[in-house]
Amino acid sequence: MKARLLIATLLCAAAMNATPHSGGTNADGCHTDHRTGDYHCHTPKVPISGARTYCHVVQGERRCGYSHSTCQDLVASYGGYCRLE
Repeated sequence: MKARLLIATLLCAAAMNATPHSGGTNADGCHTDHRTGDYHCHTPKVPISGARTYCHVVQGERRCGYSHSTCQDLVASYGGYCRLE
């Protein structure tokens, strides 16, 4: 019984570390975490036909699928440059 309670407690504690965020993903379903600067992806989105998207390039790493204004905001915060995809 104590083992089950311990396991349940540990599972609940582990679940508390997963924090949701507001989203704001690019066309590829990815975004930069503004707290840490890390770039990660979620479920990919269906591409919009004819949309112009940009890559935010930081230290040689391409982070693509952003609109021009969002890319410029990322450059202001993290450096790098924007390149039309």
